[in-house]
Amino acid sequence: MDFNRYFTNEEVEEILQQWAAFYPALFSIQVIGKSYEKRPIFLATITNQESGPAEEKPAVWLDANLHATEIAGTTAVLHIADTLLRGYENDEQCTRLLDHATFYIVPRINPDGAAQVLAESPRFPRSGIRSYPWEEPAEGLHIQDIDGDGRILQMRIQDDSGDWKVSTLDERMMEKRAPDEHGGTYYRLLPEGLLHDYDGHIIKMAPPHAGLDFNRNFPYQWRAENEQAGAGPYPVSEPETRAIVDFLVQHPNINVGITYHTYSGVILRPFGASPDEEMETNDLWVFEKMGEIGADITGYPCVSVYHDFRYHPKQITTGTFDDYLYDQLGHFAFTVELWDLVGEAGIKERKWIEWFRKHPHEHDLKILEWLDQHGEHDAYATWTPFEHPQLGPVEIGGWNRLYSWRNPPPGLMQREAERNTPFALSLGDMLPRLNIRSLETKSLGTGYFLLEVVVENTGFLPSYTSLQGKKRRVMRPVRAEITLPEGIHIQEGQPRIELGHLEGRSNKLSVSHTARSPTDNRAKVSWLLHAPEGGSVQLSIRSERAGAIHEDIELTLK
Repeated sequence: MDFNRYFTNEEVEEILQQWAAFYPALFSIQVIGKSYEKRPIFLATITNQESGPAEEKPAVWLDANLHATEIAGTTAVLHIADTLLRGYENDEQCTRLLDHATFYIVPRINPDGAAQVLAESPRFPRSGIRSYPWEEPAEGLHIQDIDGDGRILQMRIQDDSGDWKVSTLDERMMEKRAPDEHGGTYYRLLPEGLLHDYDGHIIKMAPPHAGLDFNRNFPYQWRAENEQAGAGPYPVSEPETRAIVDFLVQHPNINVGITYHTYSGVILRPFGASPDEEMETNDLWVFEKMGEIGADITGYPCVSVYHDFRYHPKQITTGTFDDYLYDQLGHFAFTVELWDLVGEAGIKERKWIEWFRKHPHEHDLKILEWLDQHGEHDAYATWTPFEHPQLGPVEIGGWNRLYSWRNPPPGLMQREAERNTPFALSLGDMLPRLNIRSLETKSLGTGYFLLEVVVENTGFLPSYTSLQGKKRRVMRPVRAEITLPEGIHIQEGQPRIELGHLEGRSNKLSVSHTARSPTDNRAKVSWLLHAPEGGSVQLSIRSERAGAIHEDIELTLK
């Protein structure tokens, strides 16, 4: 497959259908919901079905394109799926993962928004495309392609009181006017678009007519529109977010997840609304360890949203997907912000959000020069005169943000996907995993048998995934159960016995020489059975998060 590109909804569906036909034992698809415009929301299940049902294996969740313009995520998760499928029986890690784990992948949560972004005459909604919060558009400038070239750029309007001027470093760019600067030619800089209810004098930036933000619509600390714009009328009010939440709740085998966004080249972890001190301490340490691995693999730093990625120092974001996954379901969840144009240009040491508000103009030149060498030919568009139907003479040009800032230039998309795929696979290798360490059947004579089983979790994560999940009681303890045919009876023990939760290695992160490693990942259970004529019983070990094991045990008379 060519991953140096972006895929339409139709192409995504075609790829999924082809994989389902070509890899029937590894890959299946289903429609978990319909978008506002009734487009299907596809979910792919990837696992070796011959080694067990998907629901009886610990699972990884991956999704993309929650925000409409962030189409790079779709390509990234398709690359992960392609890597797993091609790697099965050819690559040790991929084979191990699909034999013992499940990957649930939603390549495009928001097909309506993506359709508008990828259209010949594009629109750039934040998420969904329905009118919100009001049916009629608000007064002011609405962003759209007005010259019909298939791009949404910027407009500059000459104005003596403008706050921009032509760059002193490169005349293609715009530079901010100094506070004490006078006597030059100045401009107002606006997004390309048209005005609603324009009076000929006052230019306002209208709130988006399609103002929903799906990443504010999840149940975790949801806040109403007056407190947080785009949150929707109530939690999971939108068919897209409802479909995702319904699936997640119905699939308790999921332990970890990544939701793919774009724009910063950073791995974000919960919480967005509270400091690290309020997180379960051991969970914080696990998040940090996973984040270190992700940073080593991708080159993206891993940071807390609350501490390092707030849009305003006095504001928080709530109703977000990764916070919901962790707080309500106990998953270790990350938001991976693909692509860092600023970093690609060599500007590494910076604060992600604050940089956009304040940085030296020399940085802009470095970015432009990098795009001249590595971007598309129109990554920065020449300023071209245009007769605006409302504003009169303007010039349209500047950054082609969709394929420079928001997403990689298409020719670099595969490289971006390749650097991220190993992190998703590494999370699969951290899942809890049940194993029978020993199973002994002793004949005691006169048809009596002692069955002893030692069960262990060989994975990194515990059978409860996180302390937050354990606190929420979103999964049951590990259970051992025997099924008896007619003629065999239990003399001591119960048909189903709870073994409690089994730890993994995530509670043993200390590298101190005084650290201890108890066998808290194991449990032992036994039954005294009476089988006068011998026979067989079925043993099942079950855990929502760590998988299931089924064994047929022969009781042979001596």
